[in-house]
Amino acid sequence: MTDNMYVLPAPAQEFLEFLKARGRKDSTITRYHYDLADFFRFVEVSAGVDHLSALDAAATRRIEEYFAFLAQSRHYQKRTIKRIHTVLKQHFEFLHSTGRQKNNPMKAFDLEDLTGDAFTSDDLIHPSEEKKLMETLQSDAGLSEKQAAARPLLAPRNLVIIRWFLYYGLRLQELASLCLKDMNQGQGQLFIPESTGNPRVVSLSKKDQSLLYHYFQVIPKPVRPFLENHPVFAAFDFQRRTYRWSYEEDRPKQLTEVAVQKMIRTERKRAGIERSISSKHLRNTFIVRALESGQRPEDIKETLGLNTVLTLTKYIDYAARNNNGSQTSNF
Repeated sequence: MTDNMYVLPAPAQEFLEFLKARGRKDSTITRYHYDLADFFRFVEVSAGVDHLSALDAAATRRIEEYFAFLAQSRHYQKRTIKRIHTVLKQHFEFLHSTGRQKNNPMKAFDLEDLTGDAFTSDDLIHPSEEKKLMETLQSDAGLSEKQAAARPLLAPRNLVIIRWFLYYGLRLQELASLCLKDMNQGQGQLFIPESTGNPRVVSLSKKDQSLLYHYFQVIPKPVRPFLENHPVFAAFDFQRRTYRWSYEEDRPKQLTEVAVQKMIRTERKRAGIERSISSKHLRNTFIVRALESGQRPEDIKETLGLNTVLTLTKYIDYAARNNNGSQTSNF
């Protein structure tokens, strides 16, 4: 059976009709049909299920397995894999936006975990950089008088965010989307919701529970998160030197993913770290340290809520090459 003869699931066919109605060229539609057909054929063969089952709760795992197959078995070039990734991303976004699927499984899939360039120590935060960053987060070094006045309100939030990336391996989207309903402060637990694609329970250390409590307490009571739909991490107003309130949503203004990355960039510059550091570097460091401390990949998969150990391949390879304990850190 040729790709053009392959009968796609009805929702996928509707997606192609949607693209056609939006004026996409016939050649583009043909290309999308080919890529979708290849994905669904892979699911049928590898999972032994009907193609419609690819859209069930295991969709993220099957997506990860498919891209691992493209990279590791077919040896597709990175640009080809990115093109196919774009097709599936648009397909699942269409299903989610039209109510055909509750959650978008592509949200939890990080293509770089499977197809990124060779993993090196530059993909981690180095121990000396971590030391500088943690010390600077808790000091007023390099701040103007105005910045220093706002620091007692802002520093507790930034410290919690950095630690959650570095010591619990949270993804940027997971952290930025957390609301109070996703927490049990009494038990020190975070409930990463299913909507992120990697649902799980994260247990905070006593120290991190204390830091989280302190962060909430320094927020002025009129703008402090307290209802279930309130965000855990609120945006800060530097002009007024207080946390922001969204009057449209009638709740504290949620800190966005872009704002989190900007905060990390600002803090690392103030710490004197010249190279770029992102939340990804912090999460990478958590994974590598876990491997180098002797944790099994299967246990790390559970800790991070991953669907397959294949996602950890590049980390496992790196740890095997560099398992000298130099990255291990106690917190």
